[in-house]
Order: sequence, then C-alpha cells, then structure tokens
Amino acid sequence: MDSDHIQSALVFNARFTTYIVAIAIMAGIVAAGERFASKREMPFVNLAGLALNLLALIALTLEAHDYFSRQTTATYGIVGYSSQYQDIRLAWDFSYSAIWLVYGAGTMAFGFWKRDAFVRWQALALMAFTIGKVFTYDTWSLEKIYRILSFIGLGVVLMGISYIYHRDWLKLSPRSSENATKGTSA
Repeated sequence: MDSDHIQSALVFNARFTTYIVAIAIMAGIVAAGERFASKREMPFVNLAGLALNLLALIALTLEAHDYFSRQTTATYGIVGYSSQYQDIRLAWDFSYSAIWLVYGAGTMAFGFWKRDAFVRWQALALMAFTIGKVFTYDTWSLEKIYRILSFIGLGVVLMGISYIYHRDWLKLSPRSSENATKGTSA
C-alpha cells in the first residue's frame, strides 16, 4: 500500500491517527493531573491541556488543508478550472474559520461543563483569533454567501456565550455564589 493512498482518506489516515494518539496522551496527563497533581504541578497540567487543544486544532486544520488541496489538484486541467478553483479556494478559506469557531465553541462548552476557567480562556482566545481572521481576511476575500455564513456563525456563537455569561446560569462568578448563600438574588 503506498503512502499517497493512506493519506488520501479524510480523517481516517496515519497522520490523523498519530495526532489522536498524542491528544489521548495529553488528555491522560490532564486527567491524572487533575486528580493527583499538587498545586505546584498544576501549571504543567494546564500546559498539557493547552498542548492537547493545539494538537487538535493543528490536526483538524491539516485535514481541511489536505482535503481542499486534493480538490484543487483534481480540478486542474478541467475546462472552467479557473472558476472551479476560485470556488474551492473560497470554501477552503471559509473552512478554517468554521473549524476554529466550532472547536472554540466546543471548548467553551467543555469549559462551562467542567467549570474550568483556563479552558474557557483558551476558547475565548481561539474565538478572538477567529474573529480577527473573519474581519481582516474573510470579509475581503470570501464571496457574499461565505461571508454571510461566517458572520452568522460568529454572531450566534458570540451571542450564546455572552448570554450564558450574563445570565450566570452556571454560577461561575463568585458574587452570584455569595448571593446564593445569603439568600439574595443577583
């Protein structure tokens, strides 16, 4: 079996499997660290969590890159290549924003679920980076439909997160837990 055939499968390939193994190792370090690490060792556990998220983002971004790279190669030489290439290129650029935004939203949900501020800050940093990309690059290079989808997705995610933080449904702020113990409402 040649290596081109192995790499041609989207997600189910040797490189992605290698990333999954590395991510699983980092997840094991984080899980064990949360149970057994001392306060002095927690920065290393947090570093493993950060590495886990970076590895996942790199793996997903590389899969999108390879998929669209194969699409452009497959359309090369076909009549109307220029317009097909342009369509593929637009979808390619949009896919990065979509992947990062969905991953950021998932990370934010995980941070809410685990009540982990460090994970939520990672998600906010990723989404801030994605917002910067959407406003500086996607706005200028994407066609109307992809631009609209980028802004709609971005708006929905940001409104949802801000609403959850504002309502403090998850009782994340110390002030709301103090008020709850005193019997007053915020």
